[in-house]
Amino acid sequence: MNKLLAGCILSIAACGYVIWQYMTPVEIMEAHGAICSETGSCHSDILLVRYFPYLKNRQIAWWEANKGKIQAKYGIPSKDENGYYNVTIMAFGNGFRTEPNESLLLSTDEVYCFDEMVTEMRCINRDILFTVNKTPNGGLRYQSY
Repeated sequence: MNKLLAGCILSIAACGYVIWQYMTPVEIMEAHGAICSETGSCHSDILLVRYFPYLKNRQIAWWEANKGKIQAKYGIPSKDENGYYNVTIMAFGNGFRTEPNESLLLSTDEVYCFDEMVTEMRCINRDILFTVNKTPNGGLRYQSY
């Protein structure tokens, strides 16, 4: 009887978690447009989000449903002269932090720092969730991590 009760409680908790994941809307915490250097090379647009879907088909559906709103509000994706673009969606996690000291064990590859921010707390853990690329052949490429 106790095993049955424990199994029922575990099943209800799992179903509750799945429903919560499905119903919680994605929050865009920050948006950073592409940064281009003098050489003409550009980094991708970056969206920092919370509650991003786990499943790739839900991630694509979210992007397709919201790309117009994101374009209107943040100007992302920003297309280059050929109409190509690259959008990286990263987890906001615990928010911004200071740049790690290179003498520490933490690798600087584990964080991404926004050089355009003029504050000490300008880095975020590098947790890429999803990328969208408009490719030279005219197609869209979605990558989930």
